[in-house]
Amino acid sequence: MGIRGFGPAVSVYGVFSSLSGDTVVIDGPALVHLISAGCLRQRPAGCGFVCHPSYSLLGRMVVGWLDELRRHNVNVRNIYFDGYLPPSKWAVRQERLLGESRKMKDLVASHPVGSPCSPENAFADLKAEISLTQSFGRSAAENLPKPPFLVPAAIEALRNSQYWGPLIQVVPGEADLFCAEDVRQKGGTVLTSDSDLLIQDLGENGNVCFFGDIVPTDRFAKELGMSACKISFHDINNQLGITNVGGLTRVAFEKVNGNIPFSEALRRAKNEGTVDLPEFRGFREEHQMKDYLPSDHPVLGVLSTLDPRISEVVIQTLLMEGNGTVPGSTEEKASRGPEDLAMFLPIMIENRDQKSCWTLSADIRQVTYCILQKIARHQSAKIIEYRMLDASSALAGRQLDIPGYGETISRSVSVVNTLNKLGENFPEPAMRWFAYAVYQEVEWSAAEQRSSLSAKLVNQMTGPFGNTEEYSWDLIHFTAQVQATLYSLRMLRQVLHVVAFLDRDTSAEIQQLSGQMAPFPPIDEWPTVEGMPDLLNKFGEANAFAIITDILEIPPFEAAEAPNKTTLPKKQQKRKRGILQGQRGQESSKRSPSVNTFAILSQESQD
Repeated sequence: MGIRGFGPAVSVYGVFSSLSGDTVVIDGPALVHLISAGCLRQRPAGCGFVCHPSYSLLGRMVVGWLDELRRHNVNVRNIYFDGYLPPSKWAVRQERLLGESRKMKDLVASHPVGSPCSPENAFADLKAEISLTQSFGRSAAENLPKPPFLVPAAIEALRNSQYWGPLIQVVPGEADLFCAEDVRQKGGTVLTSDSDLLIQDLGENGNVCFFGDIVPTDRFAKELGMSACKISFHDINNQLGITNVGGLTRVAFEKVNGNIPFSEALRRAKNEGTVDLPEFRGFREEHQMKDYLPSDHPVLGVLSTLDPRISEVVIQTLLMEGNGTVPGSTEEKASRGPEDLAMFLPIMIENRDQKSCWTLSADIRQVTYCILQKIARHQSAKIIEYRMLDASSALAGRQLDIPGYGETISRSVSVVNTLNKLGENFPEPAMRWFAYAVYQEVEWSAAEQRSSLSAKLVNQMTGPFGNTEEYSWDLIHFTAQVQATLYSLRMLRQVLHVVAFLDRDTSAEIQQLSGQMAPFPPIDEWPTVEGMPDLLNKFGEANAFAIITDILEIPPFEAAEAPNKTTLPKKQQKRKRGILQGQRGQESSKRSPSVNTFAILSQESQD
């Protein structure tokens, strides 16, 4: 995940030479995030915070960037993506999640009304050039929340490419270590932005190149070419005379351990002389390749079809011991860390003054986690979901109970029946899935005796003030709710695929559910804030709320009316209340008895 200041200090010892004709392996997450940042640098000034390149555009930029390598005769052997991050990375992940959570909190505070509308041609001039990954200093866009589904959307785009699809590898570990192992065994060059790879022994013929140092050389040359600064672990160790004291790995250890500049770390490494320090051994082991799954484990045949986050919870489920730990965890248990089954959900652009957008689709994820237990070594009764973190909450996640298999069968039948009814009324697939997300929101609002946010927005979009120059926080938050529901369904679909692939016995009801999930839309077709007004308008014109309230067996209602809790069938009321109680964990279950029909979820802080 990088050693601050280490990359630039080591790069001065590299050799700038041709990359054309070389074979390379690519650190996939690093590439995708750099390309996203490169695209955001080119957005027009004054754009609102929701103005991001679409996932389809980002996918084309990633594919186009790789096509540029190929056009310049650079042979890509594999593109690796993290499929499991070990417990040793737990603190780092929580720190990053806390940072992203702070961005969202600051965003709500600094933009109380919402976001200006995005220009239609905001990214019309984007081109898939190698320069997308080059660094031009810090950008104001770095303070914006990252697109929540950036990496899985890019993987989907690459899988749809006949050339690049077969090269995608979602691995049972960290992508950078698999890159290093690949080059160590077969030679070549790792393309990355992660300075951790500089302390890996890649063999005599292995090199590291940073994405930002790759440049085309065909402007004045007769033939197409690509050049980069190549960094060799062995060559630099020899140059600096540190081979016998642990090499660059030892320098990195001294730098991190003492929080000192590279020159001082180099001096200490030379003067200490010994490589037998227990602390250094631990540092070196932390950065070495680990086999969390045996090389013949059947799940390896399906990992590369999964979203990396889903791959991680699948592997964690396979590894979880009976005492509630996973291999590689420390003796001191981190707060709600590796001692519990955990899921890091994407950070959404949502209003933190409202209920978490993930709350409404918790029942879908509960079904998912229960079905996942079919492949578990030891059954888990709960899972900790990490959505957003607050320093005052001791970096705690939210506990979600995993229901029994019998209850999951019942819920699966309910989902199948609902999707069937929606399919009869909404034959267009995109509208059917959107309708299901609205169904979830209306059902939750009725159970909680709250006014429906979706109904309020439909009334606004179809009314005289439907066209505005800003996206309200209500619209932004509702979009996040829809996307969270779709991602929860995506989790369910992929877990069903894993369980079926591993040939675990499933009931007829689960198989029917799997069939319903088959025609699921890719991420780049999911509703966005920009497209939501038109979609809501279309939804309202189709009188869709009458269909949904009819399926829920509650009277039709307007946005100005909070559905009476007693109008929702008691079985659904009980289920929804149970889900919310399971999420709260140690939180108080008390709530204000008042209902402000236009506050729309505002009376509770996000769980």
